[in-house]
Amino acid sequence: MKIIGITGGIGSGKTKALSFFKSRNVPCYEADIRAKSLMNSNPELIKTIKSFFGDEIYDKSGLNNKMLAKIVFEDRNLLKNLNDSVHPFVRSDFNRFVSKQKSNIVVHESAILFEHGLQKYFDKIILLITPIEIRIQRLIKRDSLSLDEVYKRIDNQMGDKEKISLADYVVKNLDWEDTIMQLDKIYSEVLGLV
Repeated sequence: MKIIGITGGIGSGKTKALSFFKSRNVPCYEADIRAKSLMNSNPELIKTIKSFFGDEIYDKSGLNNKMLAKIVFEDRNLLKNLNDSVHPFVRSDFNRFVSKQKSNIVVHESAILFEHGLQKYFDKIILLITPIEIRIQRLIKRDSLSLDEVYKRIDNQMGDKEKISLADYVVKNLDWEDTIMQLDKIYSEVLGLV
């Protein structure tokens, strides 16, 4: 089984790229979605998060994501503490996910793959890159963020130039039809490795 990582800056189109692999029946693990789920369901992780941010970070509906985002995107140390706390739980969850798969390929999507030195866990890594202006437009539209909030999130991620040298494949995600062609070529190459 080959474990393929997909990464890219916020707003680069990782979720859409995953849809390509899902359409080919490749099991896909979405780290951000699973992390949010674990932060609301794992008692040990909830206790850790409360120890950093106080009990009020959770309300009757669960983790207050808006409050958490406001805090961590203002303080890099708190963001690092949060990520360092959540990562081991996500890693274990991913290992359980992989153990249940019968496919030759599994895809793992993570925005902060390189930031946490996770590349050692993958056979190949696909990096999606998109011009910053397009990413900003997507984030404002998708997440209803202000320009200031968008820049704070982007500033907390490694730049594309640093990531390119670490990736096995770089996909320029400007035109979806072209992106599909690039992903299809990569998919064929990866299948050949299995």
